[in-house]
Amino acid sequence: MLVLITDSVRFPDIPARLAAIARSLPAGSFEVQVREKHMDGGALLAYVRAVMASCDAPVWVNDRVDVALAAGAYGVHLPERGIPKADARTIAPTLKIGASVHQQGGGFGLDSMQLGPIWETPGKGPPLGPGILSFARGARLIAVGGIDTPARAAEAVAAGADGVAMIRAAWTMDLRPFDDAIATAHAAFSAR
Repeated sequence: MLVLITDSVRFPDIPARLAAIARSLPAGSFEVQVREKHMDGGALLAYVRAVMASCDAPVWVNDRVDVALAAGAYGVHLPERGIPKADARTIAPTLKIGASVHQQGGGFGLDSMQLGPIWETPGKGPPLGPGILSFARGARLIAVGGIDTPARAAEAVAAGADGVAMIRAAWTMDLRPFDDAIATAHAAFSAR
């Protein structure tokens, strides 16, 4: 699973790029996380709707439960210092709930968690390394941070991640090799 995280400031053509990605990758192989901290509610809602219209993939909205509900999104992704997951479930029982974590453990009560940074990436602190991805958890585990090659994506999955999230690579690279590497790593992991 690829989780493509938006950054419209650096990559303004994301809806068009998503339409092309949807044509090139197998159905069900990617999700989109709309992470646009600079947008106010109305602009963010319009953007989420544009993203949803551009591809047939689950769309998560970062931090804004209200916008996720109004847009009919698949889920909300809570930042580490966001509202508590229990409150998000109370407000939005129909949404999937994901969250960012920066240490091993946790994930219980979540549908998805992103752990990172796995490799060095600008502004995200020291990398945790792929070894941290092998632990018992209560949610789908997505590796994030510095996943800029298919080999790193495969290494993250081989270490225990269910998928990988990416920002820069998502909007600047061909994603087919990433998807192929993840599928191969999943098959090898399942054969153990």
